[in-house]
Amino acid sequence: MGLFDLFSKKPRALFLEFSPFGSIWQVISWNFDLKSLGERAWTVEIHKNGIQSIHWSRKKDEEISFLNSQKIVCRKKLSADKNELKELMNLSIHGTLKTALESHHEFLLAPVSGATTADFQNEARALQWIQASFGTLQRALDQFKDRTDLILTAAFFSGLEPETGRKVLRVLAFNLDIFCYFLDDNSLQIAVFDDKNLGCGGAKTPTFQQIIKVTKPQIYDEIVKLVNRIALVGEVD
Repeated sequence: MGLFDLFSKKPRALFLEFSPFGSIWQVISWNFDLKSLGERAWTVEIHKNGIQSIHWSRKKDEEISFLNSQKIVCRKKLSADKNELKELMNLSIHGTLKTALESHHEFLLAPVSGATTADFQNEARALQWIQASFGTLQRALDQFKDRTDLILTAAFFSGLEPETGRKVLRVLAFNLDIFCYFLDDNSLQIAVFDDKNLGCGGAKTPTFQQIIKVTKPQIYDEIVKLVNRIALVGEVD
């Protein structure tokens, strides 16, 4: 019997059965597509035997929904005593992110043939650009510690992209839309779009792009640090 097979199960049991292991596509989003300023939403989604997701919504009332292939199998309004479920939701988000990020480790260690001196030089400049740009995002995220009026809007996608079957990791945070493609020759393609003043997906030409052959672990480490910081700021509080 698989996850969400029993409609009578309580949220705690469904949380404990929710596992990203074996999933081929993982999605986490914070406050995407909100209908009003007073609304908040956290969603974690995995694709394996169907699409399984957990959606935490904070409107006038607070509720949690468990879905299987977009059909609600359990929905519960939350009372003031919701600390355990809140911890389980945060654990599901962090656990799914960890599984997704670690799934690329073998790829990162795989050598790429044909690297040249020019590749070393270009990748050194790429690392500097990424560190500077991600540093700006980190400083913006730091503001959330003292600003309760700020709302985090971000998203994370990883695995086999359903539409194309390509191996990709994508992070949206503030105005940046970051793509990492894991290519068949073991090189890593980075493309960063700046959607400032255009809306999500508005930019059609990347602000930055680079093929990474030599410094894959170093570049990827910067992405991991950014994603982990987003996850900490975006915890259900």
